Amino acid sequence: MAVHHGALEALVVGAVLVCALIWASSYVKRRGIAGFPFQRATSTNLEATRGKAAVWLVAHVDSKSQTVPILVRIVSSVLLAIISALAFLVILLSLVGAGVPPSVWHVLAIAAVVAALPSMLCFVRNDSCGALDNASGVATVLMASQLASAVQNLGILITSGEELGLAGARVWAASAAPGILVVNCDTVDDAGGWRCMYNGTRPAKVTAAAETIAARLGFKLAIGRMIPGILADSMAFADRGIESVTISRGRLSTLARIHTRRDTSVALTGDGAVQGAALLSALAKELS
Repeated sequence: MAVHHGALEALVVGAVLVCALIWASSYVKRRGIAGFPFQRATSTNLEATRGKAAVWLVAHVDSKSQTVPILVRIVSSVLLAIISALAFLVILLSLVGAGVPPSVWHVLAIAAVVAALPSMLCFVRNDSCGALDNASGVATVLMASQLASAVQNLGILITSGEELGLAGARVWAASAAPGILVVNCDTVDDAGGWRCMYNGTRPAKVTAAAETIAARLGFKLAIGRMIPGILADSMAFADRGIESVTISRGRLSTLARIHTRRDTSVALTGDGAVQGAALLSALAKELS
């Protein structure tokens, strides 16, 4: 459009496409995942409560493998976002009279295709044992609920269908009690940095409590938005207006193992899960 019809037409078409994608994404997340009538699968969430549960600890139990490791897909998502931003910047420069040769658009187009290839060639398989993603998170949540110091009023939710558009969490969140707080645990390696991630509006109450508990326990906990290219159950809860975060621990090598045949328990001692249980238990108590 920019080369053959002008920058203004390209800007209008690009803006319409972006808005259409945002709408489609929102529709699929809120209705399509649970309501699409074809290619359906069935799974079951598990939940337990002790007392009146205002705080819920969550982890997903299903696992999968993919033809492209998650680390490569993260890079793909980031590069596509950067290239898209550059394309709109070039359009704006063209609108104000800057001379933009057609070769610039050719370079951007080639770069976009190369960046998109990992995501385009990513297919779901069933070759991963799911030790890190997410047996480690399930173990962490269950241990946290059983510590002697654990809060008495607590809910535990083990979701299924997480690898299918966060289906289990989305269905559960649709009928969740108002005012609850959710701490999701997804991927806990024995080494690496601890992260507390969220999307949408920052969940002030949960993140403030996480900072307090991390400082008290001596944990280095980085708090920030969800890493691009990663899906986690906390996103489904946030879409429903529920304050939620995802707690995770790992390194780049952790991301390289997830969703591959190398994600087995051979490389895990469980030390990370033990530390994570202490963190989650104290956080749940602080939030209660």
